[in-house]
Amino acid sequence: MEGDPLQQLRDVHLPPDPSWWPPAIGWWLLALLILLALGWTCQQLFQAYKKRAPSRAARAQLTDLYHRYQAGEISAIEYLHNSNELLKRLMVRAYQQTSYARLSGDAWLRVLDEISGTSKFTSGSADVLGNVRFSAEPEVDVEQLHSALQQVLKKVKP
Repeated sequence: MEGDPLQQLRDVHLPPDPSWWPPAIGWWLLALLILLALGWTCQQLFQAYKKRAPSRAARAQLTDLYHRYQAGEISAIEYLHNSNELLKRLMVRAYQQTSYARLSGDAWLRVLDEISGTSKFTSGSADVLGNVRFSAEPEVDVEQLHSALQQVLKKVKP
């Protein structure tokens, strides 16, 4: 006998560690789910951005009107009429209701109060947007009117 046969055995060799690539099917499904969720979120954000485009444009135009008034290019009466027209166009576009275009007087002021969440239009300095603006010489406090209009434009959510 040539010695002990157990002495001729080698040590146990462990298999190599598994590679991280390619990932298991569960990881592929998770990646696909994350990509779909990311795509859906981006689409929702883009649609919300597009829906708010009229509000952004109205704010920019109102700011332009105010700067033109401050520069003396337009009078307070022109600022009043142009801002009222701008506000009506925005309301029709944002809320898809053409009835806003026909409103005037106290009904228009109540709608503006409702949207802004204040009473600046029916009982404040912004009441000049009602029937007062058709008088011969309406008293217009442009700074307060501009502030009230900005507040309304911030609240308009299409």
